[in-house]
Amino acid sequence: MIALLVVSILSASQFAASVRAQTPRAAVQQLVAGGDWPRVMAGISGGAADWIALAPELAAGADAAHGAELTRALAAALPRAPADVLAIIDPRRSAVLGVQAVCAAPAAAGPAAVADVREALDLLPDVAAVGRTKALCLKELALAAAR
Repeated sequence: MIALLVVSILSASQFAASVRAQTPRAAVQQLVAGGDWPRVMAGISGGAADWIALAPELAAGADAAHGAELTRALAAALPRAPADVLAIIDPRRSAVLGVQAVCAAPAAAGPAAVADVREALDLLPDVAAVGRTKALCLKELALAAAR
């Protein structure tokens, strides 16, 4: 019988090193197999900047189901860490990191979630780094809330 050793990834820096040593897909598979995926999604949802910054690598290695979880986690992080989330959002129509996917998602949680995201985004200064993405995000949030 062959024993399979699954190494758990305990930190964002360990995941980043795993991506550098392997591929995003292999690193995400390691997160999932080690049981760390739910913890990482909880960290992102809670606004953990180190994990949010790695969302592009997570998205690159995720299958459709895990990509959808990542989108939901980023949407949940919007009111807690709006600048961090806006920094990694793709202004195009990316299925996981796209401004449409992430910024429209809070509308499904109801008016209170929309108000929380809108307030957090409104408090952000319109600096060049996030100003355009902030405007796109507010637009997508309003469109989704109106549906």
